[in-house]
Amino acid sequence: MPPTPPDGAAPTGGSPGGSTGATTPPGPPRASRVVDVGVLVLGLLTGVLALAAWLAGGRDAALWPLLAVSLPLGCLLSRFPLSVTSRMTGVHVPFAPVLLAHLLTLGAPVTALLAWTLTVLPAYLTERRSWTSRVFNTGSSLLSAAAAAAAVAALRHDGAPDVVSVRALLDVLAAGAVYYGVDFVLSAVSVAVEERRRVREELRSPGTLLGGGLFLLMSTLAYLAAAVQSAMPGWVASLMLVPVLALVVAASSYRTANQRRLQQRELFRAAVEVHGAATRGQLREALRRHGSAVVSSGRLEVRTGPPGPAEQGVPVDGLGERGETGGAPGGWWLVTGRSPVPDSERYDAAALESLGVLAEAALVRVALTQEAEHNARHDGLTGLPNRRSFTEHLAAAVAGGREVCVLFVDLDGFKAVNDTLGHAAGDELLAEAGRRLDRTVGHLGTPARLGGDEFAVVLREADLASAARIADAVVAALRVPYRLAAGTAVVGASVGCAAGGEADGADALLSHADDAMYAAKRGGGSRCVLAPAQPAR
Repeated sequence: MPPTPPDGAAPTGGSPGGSTGATTPPGPPRASRVVDVGVLVLGLLTGVLALAAWLAGGRDAALWPLLAVSLPLGCLLSRFPLSVTSRMTGVHVPFAPVLLAHLLTLGAPVTALLAWTLTVLPAYLTERRSWTSRVFNTGSSLLSAAAAAAAVAALRHDGAPDVVSVRALLDVLAAGAVYYGVDFVLSAVSVAVEERRRVREELRSPGTLLGGGLFLLMSTLAYLAAAVQSAMPGWVASLMLVPVLALVVAASSYRTANQRRLQQRELFRAAVEVHGAATRGQLREALRRHGSAVVSSGRLEVRTGPPGPAEQGVPVDGLGERGETGGAPGGWWLVTGRSPVPDSERYDAAALESLGVLAEAALVRVALTQEAEHNARHDGLTGLPNRRSFTEHLAAAVAGGREVCVLFVDLDGFKAVNDTLGHAAGDELLAEAGRRLDRTVGHLGTPARLGGDEFAVVLREADLASAARIADAVVAALRVPYRLAAGTAVVGASVGCAAGGEADGADALLSHADDAMYAAKRGGGSRCVLAPAQPAR
């Protein structure tokens, strides 16, 4: 059988007799719903045909004792599939369909099929799953049972064998194999349509042979019960219920424990990956991926809005970034669909709380890491890139092979501001100068503060003439009076402009711009000087 998620999960593979899980918002695509309803319609048609054949065949009275056994047991066993899960596959083998083997052993194929139809309708349509799962599981089980009954009818063309015989056992095993094969193919088609994958991929899902083998073993147990019932007194046959009920309880306990073990393992993996996330985006993806494997719905969303009526979720403070939600950081939610199983819903709530705690702790670490990285590459006063970041950016631009223009900016008269208005006013002026420089350059380049009152700009895709015009605009913007808390200050700006490429090197290009800036100062300041063209090497 293909891998199957926990109770209520969106299916990742088909499984016989009702292991297709509940879908989660926003719901399956329209084509998937059409397939599910179509399977149900065809299944109901087989049931109607079985009823017509039973009526035409003389209304076999064996229907009623068969139905008295299959109806209560079918409703009970449909709730307790056997789950066998490993790292590579998850297999759900339902107990309920093996009752069909019991019915086919004791009754005629048409009578057994009608009894199974009347058992399936209340058993599967009242399961605690989504309506699409119940619709598909009911139709698939009816179609599979019809194929199994047809196979038995073909094998018994010369009359029904004795119940206690090898041939009767082989008939039951053949019916089980046909049932499993038809249901598996139908499930693969349904899942492929819902998940928008190829049917071939679903048919190759791991665990198919294992699931078939387990299903045949369960069919053998059903044959054994029928053989005991036909050969022994009624009270002895009723004792077969003891191992069956014990198996049901054990399977249910194993299934629950195994699901919890897998979910706990995924929580551990989530903790490891969340701890290693370097950005908010990586953290969101880790939460979504591992959280989807933890919750019963099979899908966890990290979003801005709170959970809806059919969902549950927990808030994670600080996960959102300013501007994404139109407000302050925060307002993100971990949201999943509500499970129809109360125990699974309680576990989901606990799992969401655990994921929320992991996320909030990781967010603090990510924020501190990003802040430290930002501080290491930006000037704390102006917020512009610092010398380290500027030199790396300039080296990358020069290595790109195109001509690069560099502006070296030094404020004129800044020392006088510090001396007359104080260092606090000087810092205020530098911050404002950085903002003006950033606004003036805009998208045309990358400004930086090199230290003190020295700034620099890397201009992208600008020739020397364009760079000179930008430099003149910088000079004009920086000499506009500064209205500071301590008073008004006026400074100028001397700008040196140099152009070069990969042959010049980043250090040499910055040095040429520096020399041109000093030439501007010697010329009286508040002006731009272009560095002379360098001889070709």
